[in-house]
Amino acid sequence: MMDKINHSPPQSMPRHARQLDIAKLAGVGIATVDRVLNSRGRVKEATRQRVLQAKAAIENGTQVLGRVKPWRLKVFLPDVAGPSTDFLGECFQRYGELGNATIECIFTAKMEPAALARKLRSCEGQGIDAVAFQALEDQRVRDAVEYLRLRNIPCLALVSPLPNLPLIGFVGSDGRAGGRTAALMMGLACPQGGRIVILSGGQLYRSHESREMGFRSFLRSDCPHLDAIQTVSGQDDSGRNFETITDILQQHQDIVGIYNVGGGNEGVVKALDKLGLTDEVKFIGHNLTPKTRNYLLDRAMHFIIHQDMRLLAEQAVEAMLANLENRASTIASVPVEVITRENLKEVS
Repeated sequence: MMDKINHSPPQSMPRHARQLDIAKLAGVGIATVDRVLNSRGRVKEATRQRVLQAKAAIENGTQVLGRVKPWRLKVFLPDVAGPSTDFLGECFQRYGELGNATIECIFTAKMEPAALARKLRSCEGQGIDAVAFQALEDQRVRDAVEYLRLRNIPCLALVSPLPNLPLIGFVGSDGRAGGRTAALMMGLACPQGGRIVILSGGQLYRSHESREMGFRSFLRSDCPHLDAIQTVSGQDDSGRNFETITDILQQHQDIVGIYNVGGGNEGVVKALDKLGLTDEVKFIGHNLTPKTRNYLLDRAMHFIIHQDMRLLAEQAVEAMLANLENRASTIASVPVEVITRENLKEVS
């Protein structure tokens, strides 16, 4: 029987979640539930997440029909990767509270393929039904995906694709379209012409490569007045971005724009502010967060190329559940949005 989840709003006041019910839904013992709810003793973070999600599902009135236990999904995201990644993790936790799956969101060392590969392989024997991860382009990661496939644990790529692998699919936006959109905005922002710096997080994310290729492609075809002089890397780190952008702005006096394909926007803003170039150099980056929202309002950033993290998490969970339940499912590309000071929305 196909699993179904009741999305209808509760008809009565939220119920109190008994420890026995929480334990059954989370697939743990009552003693573990007690330790989590009363902060007694040490409990693994993944287990704590499952217990709290089960409690929320019961109290919210959602329930699983047709399964003794909910599916167990695991999500790997890079640690210290910025507000947008942190928010994506929160979105996955919220979907876990619906009750048709418990979602363990684990943060791994950023830009460390070996660490990600080890985490993926460690899912064997843990009762994990499916895995989603922010993909790094590295053979060790590819081998780990194949390792899990042979053990009937399907994987899904998030944010950045990993083609030519037996994955459930890819959930994220079109990187090339994002880059071309950024170039269109840069062309409009810099009609006087000049040099553009592209700031990358490195060579491990295909999404970054696609954004850069799209950006350069559009400049060549539609913005002959702009010249992308070089691509520099700050490893998606604010501190390194600050040093990198400060150095290059001091070396070149004719830079009119900066496009950051990855994270660490704070470092770019600080570099422009330090050199007094905030008004002169147009800055375009990715993903609306509380910080980048303020940068727009302060005119420290000029455009943000955005992908909705709530939608990304929703599509990822649905794709994994459809695969596990042998349901037909189509993964649509997350739309590329342009955020300006004039169409700002709240970020929660």
